[in-house]
Amino acid sequence: MTTTKPTPVGLWLSMMGIVMDHKWYFAERFEKKLPVPYSRYRALRRVEQQPRSQRELADAMGVDAPAMTVIVNDLVRHGLATREAHPDDRRVKLVTATPAGLAWLDDVRSLPDGAPPLMDVLTGDERRELARLLDKLQAGQGGAS
Repeated sequence: MTTTKPTPVGLWLSMMGIVMDHKWYFAERFEKKLPVPYSRYRALRRVEQQPRSQRELADAMGVDAPAMTVIVNDLVRHGLATREAHPDDRRVKLVTATPAGLAWLDDVRSLPDGAPPLMDVLTGDERRELARLLDKLQAGQGGAS
């Protein structure tokens, strides 16, 4: 096993490798248990703390405006989010998570078999420390992960 160099690039490559090598594991379980594609989770978690415009969501997710409209339409149709005109600029549409959407996010995060088995190597304390570090990274970039 190669030891990760604790440089920003070394850590980044290690994190990306873990996620990319195992993303299928969660995707398969997610799609079997939930009625919407994973992109809906990615969008909804970005409005979990505060509303965002559709343009901000599209930029954060790296999708174009029409794709973002489809994603938001799906969230609204499932009652997971609302879309309303911005109070200062009615051309801007703000997306907000609903209480049902927040509960759905909690359900997703609690899937009993959602994480790949490699996560079992971490102790409870290590998972809490990893969560703290991930929260710090997300806060450092506006939570738009």
